[in-house]
Amino acid sequence: MNKKNEIKAGVVLSYLLLVINTVYGLLIAPYILKYVGVDNYGVYKTIAALSASLAVLDLGLGSTLTRYMAKYNATGDKNGASNFVAMIFIQFAIIAFAILCIGAVFFFGIDSMYGKTFSSSELKLAKQLMVFLLLNMVLRLFENLLSGIASGHECFTAANGVKVLSVVVKFSLILVLLPIVNNILLVVMLETVVVTAGIVFFYIYTVKHIGIVPKLTKWNKEEFKESFGYTALMFIQTLTTQFNGNVDNILIGSMVGAASVTVYSMSLTIFGMYENLSGSIANLMLPRVTKKVVAGDSPEQLQKSVEKAGRWQFVLLAAALGGFIVLGKDFYMLWLGKEFLDCYYLTLILIVPVTVPMMQNVCLSVLRAQNRMLYRTVTLGISCVINVGLTIIGIKLFGYWGAAIGTAGATLSNILFMNFYYKKKLGFGIFRMFKNIIGKTAICACIAAGVTYAAHLLLYGTWVSFIANAAVFMVVYLAMLFVIGISKSEREGVLIKLHLKRGKE
Repeated sequence: MNKKNEIKAGVVLSYLLLVINTVYGLLIAPYILKYVGVDNYGVYKTIAALSASLAVLDLGLGSTLTRYMAKYNATGDKNGASNFVAMIFIQFAIIAFAILCIGAVFFFGIDSMYGKTFSSSELKLAKQLMVFLLLNMVLRLFENLLSGIASGHECFTAANGVKVLSVVVKFSLILVLLPIVNNILLVVMLETVVVTAGIVFFYIYTVKHIGIVPKLTKWNKEEFKESFGYTALMFIQTLTTQFNGNVDNILIGSMVGAASVTVYSMSLTIFGMYENLSGSIANLMLPRVTKKVVAGDSPEQLQKSVEKAGRWQFVLLAAALGGFIVLGKDFYMLWLGKEFLDCYYLTLILIVPVTVPMMQNVCLSVLRAQNRMLYRTVTLGISCVINVGLTIIGIKLFGYWGAAIGTAGATLSNILFMNFYYKKKLGFGIFRMFKNIIGKTAICACIAAGVTYAAHLLLYGTWVSFIANAAVFMVVYLAMLFVIGISKSEREGVLIKLHLKRGKE
């Protein structure tokens, strides 16, 4: 398959993975709750957040590997690639040992951290979960390294295809086995099995198909120094991102209790799905943007790449945000019940501000390709401090509402910092960027939301009415997009592709 088709296949599989992950997240949470209970599920989410904070110790090796594999792929240097992969694997072995050691400290600290809010049985479960979650983390990081080699060579069909299959297999096994076992430990054990299978596949694929066998011929000090600088910055960014993503559940668990973690984690479930809408395109763009940077493209040309990807990202984001504003409350009522209605408002607080960086996140691919991540690292550190401060104060005053407000405040501060940098250092026109990305798409979403709200007043309260209202939103939104939302050239491009597809059939 040629590279252009790999990109297309990668996009399709990325969004198929997004759909499958969405279905998985929506169906599996209430399913697990049914069999393990609210408190045990809250313990699981609390320990998962705590153990996930150790994922930062991968030092951003996955991102580093993807970037340098794209570079080696562009030059065709297989020997250099094999040597670099071996260097990264050695670093990973050291990091895996560090994760397990620090995880052991966390394991023995569970009693002191959660002794006041967890029962004795919950503390025992927490320790059991910690063991498996730590193991899964190390395995997942290794799988990400191998997947990064495939992505760096633009082998997106394999990289994303395995991820799709992994979710389907895990979902199927949980559906069948959880009613029999009735234990949350089963979920993390199945994760271990699925990730191990993924590692075996990616290693064979790397050796047989890509032709890279990890082999250390020399320790390239110059390359290590360059890559380590990039890795260090990616590590700090991962640190702050992971911390911002997990600190809410960690603090809510220690300051309020497991039941509140369950409620808040359900809002984070939808928030995570929303974040993934634009992340797929940005990840696929990194090898392509790296080539453009190596070729010496101008800031104007790079901004056009950002805007082109950003327009289609915002088409998805506007649909999701507009639909959730109108139908999100009904969704939570039907999905989890009225006791989880707070999740609707918590989710809104989280997703509205994060929409801005999501529609322009291909800018991050430009920064990564140019190895200019220092400023973003600093700004993420600042936003992390803001988040922690606001969250601790907010939880004391308002419970989990304070956690959501703290995260939103941190996001807004980072938006201001990063757009200042894009303008001053990358030479991007910020207002023109947002104008070209948003266009008339926001108007289309508002019209669709208004029509759907009117329909919702007449029809609501069941899954049938919810699906009908969602269909109304999508029909109106797509119609408005085609009439006023997309440009004439984009509209003609869509029609040409549809015509060609019919011709082939």
